[in-house]
Amino acid sequence: MKKTLLAFALIGASTTALADSWIYGGASVGQSDFNGKTSTSMNVHAGTGILPFIGVEAGYTDHGDFDIGANQEMSASSVYFALKPSIDFGPLHVYARGGLHSWDTEITNGAKDDGVDIMYSVGAEYFIMGPFSVGASYNNYELDDENIDSFSLNATFHFL
Repeated sequence: MKKTLLAFALIGASTTALADSWIYGGASVGQSDFNGKTSTSMNVHAGTGILPFIGVEAGYTDHGDFDIGANQEMSASSVYFALKPSIDFGPLHVYARGGLHSWDTEITNGAKDDGVDIMYSVGAEYFIMGPFSVGASYNNYELDDENIDSFSLNATFHFL
């Protein structure tokens, strides 16, 4: 019995160490919502754990194309930089993310807009095999006075 408990403790400790990795990268796919219109969103991200409970992350998100009426579509994308506090419960990694994103929108008639606003998200990942984790997150990106919300499924590889 003692050997079994020791084995579980060591497995939990090694998995937790992977969650606070120095370098990680991943991708996600999900559904974005802009004013009641939905689209498929995609994201790539990379980050580092600077302390055991906080890290920094940067990423690119393609929010997708949204039908805005009058036979027009709006495409939106963001590049973000965020702080990422987290806590680990064995193989479960729970986090929040908050920072700034530089966004661009383009409407089919040629109108373009851009800006810098805040973004935030919350999510969880589960380490399924060594340094590989899968998870889900809710993300919110502000665009001037409007928001793009998204729910995403992600996969992340923790290198160091």
